[in-house]
Amino acid sequence: MNFKKVELNGFKSFADKTEIKFDNGVTCIVGPNGCGKSNVADSIRWVFGEQSAKTMRGSNMQDVIFGGTQQRKSQSFCEVTLTFDNSTHMFADLEYEEVAFTRRLFRSGESEYLINKQPCRMKDIVDRLHAVGLGKEGYSIIGQGKIEQIMNAKPEDRRAIFEEATGIIVFKSRKQDIERRLANSYTNLNIFLQRMGEVEHMLTPLARQAEKTKKYKELYEQLKRSEINLYIYKHDNAESARASIGSVLSRIQEEIDSCRRDAEHMDEKYADDRRRIAESDELLRDLNEKILQYTVEMQKKEGDVNVIRARIAFFREQENGEKKAVEDGNARLSAIGDELAAAQNSANEYDKKIEGAQKESETLSGEIRELNEKLSEYEALSDESQKSIVDTIENLSEIRQNIGTLSAKKEAVEERIAEIAAAAETLKGEIEADKKALSECVDWHDEVAEYLSREKEIKAAKEQEILDLNAEADAASEALFNCNARISALRDRERFYRNVKDDFEGYKFSVKKLMSDAKRSAELSGRIKGVIADIVKCDREYEIAIETAFGGAMQNIVTATSDDARYLIEYLKRTKGGQVTFLPVKSLKPHYETEYTRRALKEKGAVGLANELVRYDKYYDNVIYNLIGNTLVADNIANATEISKKYPHAFRIVTLDGDVISTSGSMTGGSRREGGSNFLANERRIEQAQADIAAAEKEAKGLNEKRAACEGKKQKAAAELEQLRESFQEARAKIAALAEKKTTLEEKLSEGEKDLKTQEDTLAVLYERMKGIDSDYSASSEGEQKINRMKSDAQGESSRRKEEYDKVKSDLGERNLRMNVLQVYIAQYRAAAEADRANVSRLEREREELKTRISDAEKNMQNIAATIADLEDMAEKAALTPEQLQELNALRERKDEETRIKDKLNAELENVMAQTRSLNERIENLSERRHAQEIELTKIDSELENLQARIDEEYQETYESCQQYKDETFDPKEGQTAVNRLKREINALGAINHNALEEYETLNAQYQEMTAQRDDVQKGIDDTQAALEELKGEMQKQFDEGFNQINENFKKLFKELFGGGRAELQMDYSECDDPLSAGVEIVACPPGKKLTKISLLSGGERALTAIAILFAILMLRPMPFCVLDEIEAALDEANVDKFAQFLKKFAKETQFIVITHRKPTMEKADSLFGVTMEEKGVSKIVSVKLSEVESRLGGDTVA
Repeated sequence: MNFKKVELNGFKSFADKTEIKFDNGVTCIVGPNGCGKSNVADSIRWVFGEQSAKTMRGSNMQDVIFGGTQQRKSQSFCEVTLTFDNSTHMFADLEYEEVAFTRRLFRSGESEYLINKQPCRMKDIVDRLHAVGLGKEGYSIIGQGKIEQIMNAKPEDRRAIFEEATGIIVFKSRKQDIERRLANSYTNLNIFLQRMGEVEHMLTPLARQAEKTKKYKELYEQLKRSEINLYIYKHDNAESARASIGSVLSRIQEEIDSCRRDAEHMDEKYADDRRRIAESDELLRDLNEKILQYTVEMQKKEGDVNVIRARIAFFREQENGEKKAVEDGNARLSAIGDELAAAQNSANEYDKKIEGAQKESETLSGEIRELNEKLSEYEALSDESQKSIVDTIENLSEIRQNIGTLSAKKEAVEERIAEIAAAAETLKGEIEADKKALSECVDWHDEVAEYLSREKEIKAAKEQEILDLNAEADAASEALFNCNARISALRDRERFYRNVKDDFEGYKFSVKKLMSDAKRSAELSGRIKGVIADIVKCDREYEIAIETAFGGAMQNIVTATSDDARYLIEYLKRTKGGQVTFLPVKSLKPHYETEYTRRALKEKGAVGLANELVRYDKYYDNVIYNLIGNTLVADNIANATEISKKYPHAFRIVTLDGDVISTSGSMTGGSRREGGSNFLANERRIEQAQADIAAAEKEAKGLNEKRAACEGKKQKAAAELEQLRESFQEARAKIAALAEKKTTLEEKLSEGEKDLKTQEDTLAVLYERMKGIDSDYSASSEGEQKINRMKSDAQGESSRRKEEYDKVKSDLGERNLRMNVLQVYIAQYRAAAEADRANVSRLEREREELKTRISDAEKNMQNIAATIADLEDMAEKAALTPEQLQELNALRERKDEETRIKDKLNAELENVMAQTRSLNERIENLSERRHAQEIELTKIDSELENLQARIDEEYQETYESCQQYKDETFDPKEGQTAVNRLKREINALGAINHNALEEYETLNAQYQEMTAQRDDVQKGIDDTQAALEELKGEMQKQFDEGFNQINENFKKLFKELFGGGRAELQMDYSECDDPLSAGVEIVACPPGKKLTKISLLSGGERALTAIAILFAILMLRPMPFCVLDEIEAALDEANVDKFAQFLKKFAKETQFIVITHRKPTMEKADSLFGVTMEEKGVSKIVSVKLSEVESRLGGDTVA
């Protein structure tokens, strides 16, 4: 296969249609920088399927379309065609002598791909190129940037070159397709399993329902026979029970009449006792009036005595207060004496302190005068020292003039030294700059190395983040699956309860049939308002009470008028639909609550009125008040019983547990079977199921959003991870560049230090010539130093005197400060002494006042004692006389006697009342017994009637037709037990889905079919997995064989190109354990260096190593053609010549298209093309000769 030509039209700088034909061997494309010669390589890469605008050196793919110049407009599209010779049928599936691959791009973003001008997919072109060993990823197109990328890329990215070289690219594409299909199969299997799980979730409860339905039918038949036989037995024994109850009622009535006669006798005795008690009350009132008169008079005199005694107590309290005042005064006098002595002593102490401070003050005054005299003497001596210092300075000035003369002689030599020193300083500056640059380079190198370390940690953290996000997404998916399963179960539950409602489960046959017929008949449905159970609603806590209050009326059907009810009754008769109770809204009489009912609401345990605890449309007021209008709801049977006793026969009472006390007094109650009375609860259960479904759907939506958010975060993290990997590689490349720069700077620094050494030697000679001048200068300097010492001595003496002066001045300041402090202390002591004397005067005044108060208190005590004696005489004269007390006692004794008589009469009255109550209770008990017997009689009739209605309603049988089921050996007790047991067993089954058997068979068949399909899908996955493993084995084998051969070729070529050394390719498993994904590490050791990774080599060494790898690949598998874009730019002249020789050698097997600047490469070319830019911004192709290239580019550029 031969690459014949490339045609460009509007691609980058090739505005005009341009054709470049290629011959076998080496074709070189040359031209100055910026002329667009690399665009030729870009065009080939573009047709090969490149999708990265960045790789094409643009910001978006439309940048490859010619953008226009100042003289030309931009073009609307670009097109590149690559033409290959297919005479050897390298493209085996294309029966053409020539094959042309075309790619076209419009500014709108549309792309077109063509093979021999026939539209195709990009994949069709890429696959065919891969099949012959060509592709954008591998070594078909290699530029200078590609060389750096090969050298600096991550090992796993570098692997792509060797995969293309070993020919496993096609296998890799197949592997990716298989993995993609496998992933899709797993996804589909999971979806399929999820659907199977949903069906299985439905199948399990449906199987239970089918089993329940079967069991229900068996129990139902048994129950039917038992109930019919029980009905026959009760019907046959009803008359004897009625006669027995009539006899009991007669005996009870006779006993009630006897008790009533005894009660009338007790009433007469009660009236006589009440009369006698009234007479006794009259006599007691007279006695009480007389006793009251005496008592009032006695109480008045006792009140006067009490007032006198209160005054005596008051004066005694005053007397005690005066005594305490005298005692407290005497105690205070004693304390004042102590305080006076303490204050006087304190004042004396302060006087002594004042005297001591005044003496110390006089001593300090004498010392201050002496110190002031010393200060005057030191000031006079200081003036003499200053005069001596001035004379010394004048002598020093003369000597310094001589030194100045010597200094002038040194200037000629110093100027020369300065010139050389300046040059040396300049050189030092350059050296310092180089050192600084070297230090910066080292710092940058360390900084980039540290950055690399951080990036590695960040990359690891980002990879962990992706793993965590995967786990979080999986958890959300699992939770979503569980939530969807819960929603399915809730929907089944809601559907079940709705079916129960729609099918009127639990209703009598006649109601169920009529309501079912109404669904199909507009005439019937128009006359029916609904059943009571659908019309009313209530809170859950009242459901049992309300259903009990309605009783069987829950199944009654409401109509608007009696005409509607009559029409429906006729319909039932015609269709033999059984009996139904109808409630015409306009015909019913409401039963409103009474005053007793309202009062009973305040009693303990009263919950409310039944009609007020239900919710319904006001249209049905008559219906609701008719059924439960005068019904009270109580919390329990105990409180209900107490309310019933207080308001007997006033209203009906039901409890929250379903117990009933009727207006007749009968009580119904006991345990309730589980699962019963579901009429009101069913609608609530439907609403609860709908609410649960809504909540679960909301949860599922949240989980779905969470899973989507995780996927978004995961994609973002993956993009960030890819950016981190790119920056990581860039940093590694930068470290290599910095290492090379460091070497250059170290060499430059070495040369600068040598030049500096020469300058320093010259300066040493000049300094030697300065020694003679310095000798004379030293002599003058010694004279100067002598004068300086004299000056220093004089200045030292002056300083010493100054120190003594300062010390005297400091002592004077300290004594002045002490004098001021003493003056402050003296003032404080005087103030404290004055305060103590003032306190002495205050205490003496307080002592005199206390003596006066004590004297006054003693006088008051004498006056109070006299007053108390007078008051005690007055108290003795205010008491009652003995005669008056005797008469009062006689009245009280007579009153006590009469009270005893009255108490006896009251006791007799209580006995009469107790006997009366006993008789009334007996009558009441007998009445209740009679009422119970009446109820029992009614109950027998009602039970028989209800049983007949149930038999008729449930089984559509009459007494006569039931005879066919009669069992002569039937035991009623065992029969009732069997009925109860069968009902419990049926109720224990719960809700019955009568279609469950048919639904189960249908769903089970569907499940078996899905199981078979699942097995087929699993087998397909297993087969695909096996094919994938086989393909991976073939890929690994082919890659290992090819890689090992390339490695051997590389070792050989490396020695030839470098003239020695050694190198090898190594598999890198540090980032990946998978052999099919492991990276490739390049290790090289040029002559004279240690074996090291290629990133530590110089730029030229890395380029030459990459070229050795390229030729090593070509030795394994010569490719049809190869485009090389300035890959030898970094090589020196000798190595470029080696490269050109190898190029020519390998051109026998491979067609090379080389974009170059280097003369040795051009010299080996079989044909040469030049790219020029005669018109600014527009590239053109010209055929040139080697001599023309040399003249166009200039000798320096070519070299």
